[in-house]
Amino acid sequence: MANNTMDRSDTRESKKTSPHSLQLAEHRLLTVTGVKGVPTFTEKLIEIELEGESLTVTGHDLAVKGLDLETGRFSAAGYVTAMRYSTAASPSSVIRRIFK
Repeated sequence: MANNTMDRSDTRESKKTSPHSLQLAEHRLLTVTGVKGVPTFTEKLIEIELEGESLTVTGHDLAVKGLDLETGRFSAAGYVTAMRYSTAASPSSVIRRIFK
């Protein structure tokens, strides 16, 4: 008799992220939608939490102009020199890798 059960360690979970948008006008005005939070902001660095990932914005003279977490809209002004996305590892996947 064949065993038709799947080994769950072999299946990959696909992360579903909610859509977001990013608009940068002339390196000076940044608008992001789909924002979950802004844990860090200084004149040189802004960290923006999105669903399943984060966006790090670097530059100088950065200032938060607006944040509405109900609508997920964020805006900032200043001179943006770089933006970098990073995927946030879920705690369960970290534990899974440790005990693999």
